[in-house]
Amino acid sequence: MNNWQYHDNKMRELKKVYNRINKQTQNELQNIFDSYKIDFEHLYNITDNKTLNRVKTKIEEWKDKCLLTGYFGMLANNIYKRTRVKNSEILELLIYGAYIEEQSKLEETELNIFKDVANYYYQEGQKEVNQTLPKNKRKLVSVIPDAIFLALLDMQNEKGYVWKQYVETIIKYNADQIYRQMLINIQQNKENDINDSIYQNIIVKQQNAKLSINQDKISGAVDNELIGLNNLAKVEGIKSIAEDNSKVRFIATIDGKETDMCHSLDGQTFYINKENEFNRYYGETQKDLRIEKIKCFGLVVGLNLPPISHHFHYCRSTIIYQVPVEKQDKIDYNLDIAKISKDMKPLLKGIKLNKKVEKLFRKYLTDDNIIIDRNNDKPMCYSVDKDKIIINPEHPDFENYKLEEALPHEIVHLIDSRNKLLRNNKNIYSNIRSASLEVNLDIDKYNEIFKDDKYFYDLCSGDTIGLLTGNKVKTFYYHPIGYTNIEEDIVANIETAYLTDNKLALKLFEDSYSLKKLKDKVVKIYDKYTK
Repeated sequence: MNNWQYHDNKMRELKKVYNRINKQTQNELQNIFDSYKIDFEHLYNITDNKTLNRVKTKIEEWKDKCLLTGYFGMLANNIYKRTRVKNSEILELLIYGAYIEEQSKLEETELNIFKDVANYYYQEGQKEVNQTLPKNKRKLVSVIPDAIFLALLDMQNEKGYVWKQYVETIIKYNADQIYRQMLINIQQNKENDINDSIYQNIIVKQQNAKLSINQDKISGAVDNELIGLNNLAKVEGIKSIAEDNSKVRFIATIDGKETDMCHSLDGQTFYINKENEFNRYYGETQKDLRIEKIKCFGLVVGLNLPPISHHFHYCRSTIIYQVPVEKQDKIDYNLDIAKISKDMKPLLKGIKLNKKVEKLFRKYLTDDNIIIDRNNDKPMCYSVDKDKIIINPEHPDFENYKLEEALPHEIVHLIDSRNKLLRNNKNIYSNIRSASLEVNLDIDKYNEIFKDDKYFYDLCSGDTIGLLTGNKVKTFYYHPIGYTNIEEDIVANIETAYLTDNKLALKLFEDSYSLKKLKDKVVKIYDKYTK
């Protein structure tokens, strides 16, 4: 069963219950319309004793069912104690009561389905951890404790409310909508018929706001609440077995319909019980979205735990347990690279690589391609004269380099120089210039990306870099005045982003037509050399 099948099946089950109970509510509303027919002239008059006594009997019935809570309880008790009550107040209370009774019929089923779904994902979290453990160390999969489930249900979701508050608020809102329409019809001397298209449109919108199912697409407040609850429960399941420094990986459904927010989080890993620092798109509306650096402790629904906020969107992201580094296969990939330079092994120890970079290192990090020169004036560079990558591990700036990105960048230069790839693909220069122009025209959009990733500064011109760094000198960042091979660096940056799966940089390419077009060309050109 996939990540969503169980959730979606339960949502469909719940939707059938909602539809069935709502039909009963509609019948009750029609009974109110028929039993309390009042013209507009008498709407705000004091009701007669016979009607008041009938309503007080209804209030006593609600009290016996323990429904007189919150605002509704206050409203009902206030009317019960009075001897002079307006007809309009009677109608408002009765309509409100119809929705209160509807929720009382739903509550047990709704809570049971919520718990079933939460328990499923709680156990999924336990299973994911167990799969990474030796058989003799695996723990029995347990059900989610009631205390944990209720605590999670009482937590704020990404919209800032807890489920109980939402239910109370939406009941009053829905009752007010029906009550207002009833007043309009009375004022216009129209019959109140719950089957009328106006009422039916109101009810359909109310039902869809709570839970909407349109073929395979499920949305609404219940779906949104359950996505957060599912992921919180899964985290609790992971915590029940895994160690304290456990992490999860964010998984977005990348299908071209995902939001910038989820796309920027896809593949990122987060500690469950430690502080996390990460970049993601953030903003109240789609127009306001921009990359921001976020810090939070553990996992926060809406921030780094699905569903992701801020503005409304259809979220199908999830999380999976991240195997601790020390337990991953081939964690020190350099130890498995038979021909790697012996001087490189200490520098690469403990660095985790993806498969594309691992293959690249196996092929190029050899004595034939690498020189360790502790007197070199740069931390790392490709030398055309020596046709090798020169590394100075004692350079003051060396510790600031991410070797899993810096080395692929220099290897791409080596590949280009030896095979004259750019020289044989001169038409790529026009794409580079137009791409750089696009970035220059939208500095604010890309500023956060460039600020923390020096390998992509070269996508900008000297003027742009001056604006970003405060340096007004017309030069290229990290390069001396007169540097003329900016095209080679841009191509190396693009290929490095592809090889290292740099999510933010790849997202930048998707945002820019010229960059996307350029990326596809570059990846195709270098494909056979980097495999």
